[in-house]
Amino acid sequence: MATGARNQQTGRAGEHYVAAELNRRGAYAVTFAGNMPKIDVMASNTGRTRTVSIQVKASRSGDWQTSIDEGRKCNPIDDETRFWIFVYLVPDNKPPEYFIVPDWWIRNNIFDTHQAYLAKHGGTRAINPKSKHHSIRSNRIHEWKGRWELLKEIFEN
Repeated sequence: MATGARNQQTGRAGEHYVAAELNRRGAYAVTFAGNMPKIDVMASNTGRTRTVSIQVKASRSGDWQTSIDEGRKCNPIDDETRFWIFVYLVPDNKPPEYFIVPDWWIRNNIFDTHQAYLAKHGGTRAINPKSKHHSIRSNRIHEWKGRWELLKEIFEN
């Protein structure tokens, strides 16, 4: 299978795993299969009084991939309604691992990490100055592993 097709397959699998897990926990969740820019899954409580949008990043190994364009300085939001869920599709038929990250936090993290990288390399990318690629290693988001309680308002008790 070509790399692009495999990446697309991984992304779709991640979206479906997230939607399934949200539904299992009592929310209503639906995937958009690339039809909504920056939103892969929408989820709400059964009364539709609380809705969240989710960007899913999935990986079978290694880091998650995004763009430096996603990074920017943001203030913390107490009542966040936008999240990124990073899914690690664990080998050997084990359940996926989920990292539930508030949108404002990951945008700050991408921005700060990229700025630190540029400072270390004289203000430009070392290999390809025009690249916007940005990878996210699990050690940067480890504190968000399994943090489903951040979405508690969409889960029915």
